[in-house]
Amino acid sequence: MSGKMHVFLDDTRGVDTIPLKLVVYLALTCAVMVLIAVSWGNIMPFIEGADVDEQITDAALKITSIKQGAARDIQDTRSADGSMCVVELSLPDNVRFVGFGVDPDPDANGNLTDSEWVVEENTIVYQYSNGVKKRVFLNGETVQFRNGVQDANGIWFIDTNLDVANGHDVGVVLDRPISGEFIFEMVFDGERCMLSRF
Repeated sequence: MSGKMHVFLDDTRGVDTIPLKLVVYLALTCAVMVLIAVSWGNIMPFIEGADVDEQITDAALKITSIKQGAARDIQDTRSADGSMCVVELSLPDNVRFVGFGVDPDPDANGNLTDSEWVVEENTIVYQYSNGVKKRVFLNGETVQFRNGVQDANGIWFIDTNLDVANGHDVGVVLDRPISGEFIFEMVFDGERCMLSRF
């Protein structure tokens, strides 16, 4: 048995190929890792886009679910709260804005304050940094979205200190970074509308 072991240890015929094999295996491993990295870089935007679509669709469903609910009369300080929903969003930085009931960048130049906002009732509009816009339509009755503001007593009212001339008084816009919980409430102020409480 020791003779066979001695012969095995003295056999050096493949020793000179070990460094070459090691280099080839390392090169193949690196090539596979580079391909995985490139593939992941190409797949990631699609995964992020699908996640954004899912979050906006979920927001649309929550808002639609309260549209037929009770509306708080803003003129009556004793009125009970209207139907509310909490929209949770955590969007990547490449989402430029989300507009509820309004397109704040109709000319798609990235500036939300240089032009008149276009009212798009029953619609959530969102735009990516590259200018691509998407829309999700809300089912049910048509309601306008309005920005809310709290008074000294903590009661939410429609914000009347907005740029009416450029249509910035109708619609609710979230500008990046867009992350957190956003509360909407059904209210009545001559007509039913969706009030932001954030």
